[in-house]
This record gives sequence, C-alpha cells and structure tokens, in this order.
Amino acid sequence: MNAVVITILLEVILLVNKLRLIFLFILLIPQGVMFGMAYDSSLASNKFFSQIEAVSLASALILAMIMPSITVQWLVGKSLDSMRQLCYQVKQGNYRELLSLPNESRNEEDDIIILMRDMNWMARQIEIRERDLRHAADELWQSRNYMDEQNKILLSVNTELMSVQERLKERTIQLEISCSRMQVMAMTDPLTAIANRRCFFETLERQITELVCNYRHISLLIIDIDFFKKINDTYGHQGGDTVLFELAQIIQKNAREGDLAARIGGEEYAMLLPGTLAEQAVSIASRIQIEIGKHKFLLDGTQVAVTVSIGICTLPQSLYCFDREKIYYYADQALYYSKHNGRNGVSIYDINTHSITKVA
Repeated sequence: MNAVVITILLEVILLVNKLRLIFLFILLIPQGVMFGMAYDSSLASNKFFSQIEAVSLASALILAMIMPSITVQWLVGKSLDSMRQLCYQVKQGNYRELLSLPNESRNEEDDIIILMRDMNWMARQIEIRERDLRHAADELWQSRNYMDEQNKILLSVNTELMSVQERLKERTIQLEISCSRMQVMAMTDPLTAIANRRCFFETLERQITELVCNYRHISLLIIDIDFFKKINDTYGHQGGDTVLFELAQIIQKNAREGDLAARIGGEEYAMLLPGTLAEQAVSIASRIQIEIGKHKFLLDGTQVAVTVSIGICTLPQSLYCFDREKIYYYADQALYYSKHNGRNGVSIYDINTHSITKVA
C-alpha cells in the first residue's frame, strides 16, 4: 500500500506540473496574440495599454499557478477527503461505513480507486483482527476468572485439608499416648505399680535370647512372703494389700538400672538381674531379705514384722542353649528349699551340680 500511496503522490505532483504548463500555455497564447497585434500599432506607446498588458500577464501567471491545484483538488480532493474520513472512523473504532466505490473491474486503472479499495480491505481486516482480539481477551478473562475460582476452591480445600491433618495429628498423638498408657497398664501390676507377670516373662524371654547371642550371665530371684495367709486372716485383705505394696517398694528400691522387679503371683515377686553373677545375686537377695525383715508394716495401728523366702538361679555364660522355663523352675525349686528349711532364708540352685544350697 505504501508503494501505491507514493505512486499516487508522484502522479498528483506530475499532474499538477502538467496542468500548470497547460494552463500557462493556454493563458499566454491570448497574451502573445495581443502583444503581437499591438506591437506596430499606436497602442504600443500607450502607457495605459502597457499597464493593462502587465496586469493581464501577471493575472495569467497567477491563474497558471493556482488553477492546477484547484483542478487537482476538484478531481481527487473528494476521494482524498473520503479516505481521510475513513481513516478517522477506523481510528475511532467505527468499521461500518466504508468508502463508496463502483463495482470492481479487472481493467480498472484508476490508482485512487485501487487505493480506496485497499483501504476498505484494510478497514475490514482491522475489524476482523480487533474482533478476534476482543474474543481472545474475553476468553482470557473467562479463563482468568475460572482460574481464580479454582484457586479459591483449592485454597479452601487446602485449608480444610490442613485442618483435617492437624486434627489427625492431634488424634494420632492422643492415640499414641493412650496406646502407651495401655501398654504400661498391660505390663504393670495395678496394686504394687511394678511390672506384672506378663511383663516379667516377656522380658525374661528376651534376656535369654540375648544371652544366647552375647554369652552373658543372667540371674533370677523369686521372692515369696512367709505366712502371708496369716496376715490376711489377721488384718484382712486391706492389710495384706498394704504389705504387698510396701514390700514391692523395697524390692524396687534395691533394683539396679537394667534390673526388672515384678509381681508374678499373689504374694510372689521376682527380680531379673541381667549380666549378674551368682555372688552378686546372693548379695542383692540378702540385702532385700534384711531390709524387709527390718521394715515395720503398720497394720490396723500395729507394727508388724514380715519375712520372705528367696530362691536364686544363675545361668553362666557357657550355657548358650537354655530356655526361660528351666531358669524359672530352678529358681522356684530354690525358693521351696528356703520355705522347707525354716523360711526367712536365701537359697541358690547350682545348674552345674543340680544341687540347692541355703546361703542366708
């Protein structure tokens, strides 16, 4: 289109120059005829005639300069004004009023008409592009609104999920605490607050397994209260519970780190001593026996002395194949040996000789 515009402008300039020459030629012919006719006449010396000739010549020159522009304006000015008006309308976004043109002809050679047709085509293309842009902008706006809505929904879901996760975390902590408490309760004797029979035998099984792997010593003490039925008969079950509780505290106090004190029966207790030799087990059992014998149990306002019988069995590290039933059975045999030999004593079962000796 730029080439067409430049061509039209050049043609307009050439046309103006041609018209100027034509008008100048047309206007100067009468002047030349008049000058020729008056050259040899008396008018040549007339001052007024010379002035008229000068004015006429000047007028002809002025008309020759003005008339081409007026003619060109008359020929193409209306079309240029229409094109200028179309450009203004397109600039304002109005594409409905295009340039009025005759039917298109293949032999049409008028560059102005061609330019006007091109401008109409450009206006239609601009309208189509602008409509496409508006449609794309609308789709983009709708997509943005949709994404905003989805983001709001996602934010709401995320917030709810975080809330659910927080509640689940709190619930998990509560369940872990409850589970821990239940495990403690399942492994604890409710009266004496020390380990119960289940906890004791599970720990004994685990310690025996470790003994097989590490060849360590392990000792077991079984403690039984002497004449406990008499205490229950005399002071009632409440008095018996008092004795059971306080005796458990004494046993627990003498347990070292890693030892396990447990109540495994009505008035029967046990102490599991991992990594402990027979001499050390005897020392611990004797200390427990002495402290219990010195302790005064207050029952119905009366101070009562209580004694215990203790049985001991120690597995040496050379025995790498053993089970819990045997060590418990041998310690229990030592306990009954103490019971049948005056009570209030400590006896030990020797695995090597399968003999029982009362040591305290």
